[in-house]
Amino acid sequence: MLKPALAMTACFLFFSISAFAATPSPEKQTTQANQKAAEGDYEGALSLFENILQKNPDYEPALMGKADVLYWQGNYQGSIDAYAKILELDPDHIGALIGTGKAWLAMGKNKKSQEYFNRAQRIEPKNEEAKSFHEQEGKTRLTINGGYITEPMSYATTAQGEFQEVQIEKEKSYGALLNTTYLNKFNQTGLDTRLSGNYYFLENTRVDAGLSFAPETALFPKQSYTVGLKQTLWSLTPQVQYTFQNFREANLNAVRSALYFAPFSFLKVGGGYEFQNLKFGGTSQNFNNGFGDVQISVLDLLQVRGSYAKVHRGFEAGRTPSPYVNYKANVFGGGFSFNLIPGYSIGFDSLYEKRNNNETFSNYKVWVGYRL
Repeated sequence: MLKPALAMTACFLFFSISAFAATPSPEKQTTQANQKAAEGDYEGALSLFENILQKNPDYEPALMGKADVLYWQGNYQGSIDAYAKILELDPDHIGALIGTGKAWLAMGKNKKSQEYFNRAQRIEPKNEEAKSFHEQEGKTRLTINGGYITEPMSYATTAQGEFQEVQIEKEKSYGALLNTTYLNKFNQTGLDTRLSGNYYFLENTRVDAGLSFAPETALFPKQSYTVGLKQTLWSLTPQVQYTFQNFREANLNAVRSALYFAPFSFLKVGGGYEFQNLKFGGTSQNFNNGFGDVQISVLDLLQVRGSYAKVHRGFEAGRTPSPYVNYKANVFGGGFSFNLIPGYSIGFDSLYEKRNNNETFSNYKVWVGYRL
């Protein structure tokens, strides 16, 4: 009876040892995965790294390889999550700190990335990659958006239109925007073209400028000019902006000042004051307005916006029989943008005015976009 039992035991041990010997070691699998990554086969490399981590969840070389591959694929949030696992095991891991900093930088979160580069530099002061953080520029992005506009009004037929825009921006360096808007409103049609841009003199000091023109319509200003300045100090961003608009029937000058506070990377709140001067037919009127805004970002997937303003107006471009309508209004606004898959997004914005002359005005905008 012992011989069959011994034979079965021997067979079991033989097959167990053979199976063990046939399974490549984590080191060998990691070498294979790194080779695939070097050849540009990111999907193959990621699959191997995942296989290693299923059996060895804390194996640092595989975690680092996975994080790097996700970064190269453009999955920055996934990369950050993988680096975070390494930092749980070793908070002073230089490679994971620098990798996390680069991923946040690629997502346009300059302040967040700086935290990780600074940590890496404190641990290893001579590390060239950490040291050169201020010389690194954020990723250049090209964004193309297009959408539909509708404006229901209690005092006129509903207006309809569309818009397209192309924007290029380089984090903490510069940005430029071209926007064209077509609108059918008050039984008139108009096409407005707007050019704007911004430039960072310093990392936290930004200048904005813009101009627009629509010479053949009363719906938009014939010319419009804007210039502004923003300065970020820790979590606070004071800003001021001046705008001049030259309409057929009137000229508008506006000075807008605001203060925004970002206590967390996902939250931004603020508000301010706007002074507006209206000139028409040798007459001048001044108007005072206040406003508040809130913006919430959920990772890089969803952004939710809300606003409220208390305004006083004396002019509504293109309105017939007369554009001079003096009213006060409570203005509520809100919207969201959602990234469906990397590069693509959809968005919705709305605005509602309740005026003290019993009129109501709404604006709804829905759009789709693509970012390179």
